[in-house]
Parts: sequence; C-alpha cells; structure tokens
Amino acid sequence: MAAMMSLCRNFGKVGLSNRMTIGNPCLAALSNRNKTFLENRIVPSSQNGVKKFTLNHKALAETSSCKSADDHTRLWTIERSLALSLVPLVPSAFMFPSAAMDYLLAISFTLHAHWGLETIVVDYLRPKVVGPALAKLGVALVYGISAFTLGGLFYFNYSDVGIVNAIKMLWKL
Repeated sequence: MAAMMSLCRNFGKVGLSNRMTIGNPCLAALSNRNKTFLENRIVPSSQNGVKKFTLNHKALAETSSCKSADDHTRLWTIERSLALSLVPLVPSAFMFPSAAMDYLLAISFTLHAHWGLETIVVDYLRPKVVGPALAKLGVALVYGISAFTLGGLFYFNYSDVGIVNAIKMLWKL
C-alpha cells in the first residue's frame, strides 16, 4: 500500500512530461522554449492528499502544430475508407463476377495488406532500435512483397479464372 501511495505521489513529477513527449512525436520535437511553455500550463490540483496534474487544452492548441501529423491523419483516413469499402466490394464481386471486379479486388486486397504490413514494420523496426539500414531494408521488403503479390494476382486474373471464380471453385470442392 505504501508503494502504491508513493507511486501515485511521484506520478506527476516524473511520469507526466515523459509520457507526453514520448507518446506524441510532435510534442517530442518541441524546442526547450515550448517545453517550458507547456510546463507552465500544467496545473496541479490536490484531492485526498494525492497530487493530480492536468494539462490545459489551450496549451496544446497554442503551440506550433506538427505538419507531419496532418499527413498521417490523411493516410489513416484513406486506410479506413479502403477497409470500409471492402465490406460492400467483396459481396458485390461474388454477385456480379467480372474481370474488372477481380482486378479491383486484387488492388484493394494488396493495398490493404501492404498498409498493414508497412505499419507493423515501421512500428517494430524503428531506426533507433535496429538501426537505419535494417529499418529501410524492412520497408523495402514490404514494398517488394506487395509488388510481387499484386503482380501475381494480376497474372492469375489474366491467365486463369480470376480471384472470385477460383474461390467459388474451392467452395464447390
């Protein structure tokens, strides 16, 4: 119990600023002037002898915005849009089989898998952990796998029965 109270007491002193800067790359890149600006906006309040620190929401709005965050937000929106578009696309490809639907499925599945694999590689093969060469090699490998997959699916659609008809043939077995 004493260790828990000590942890609660020291949380605001040690953990808050580190968690904020590590968790958000835009805040981690702030200059020292902006860091002290943020620290001045952290307001301590006491409840039952335990100090709680809250960050004024205006403090984050007044700091300079991170331009790279906008690009990631746009990409995330496109990824979610593709994932949602797969919901009606897959059943409609089985209801109305055609070469165009097979190619659309090949592109959609490959792009969806590429973004998922790229996210895993970028998250786990960070340059600070494994070095910049291995991180770049991992991302290049993902691009190679994605290109090979898309080429293989296109070849299968062109020279064989197509994705949808192949799945239907497997279901008949």
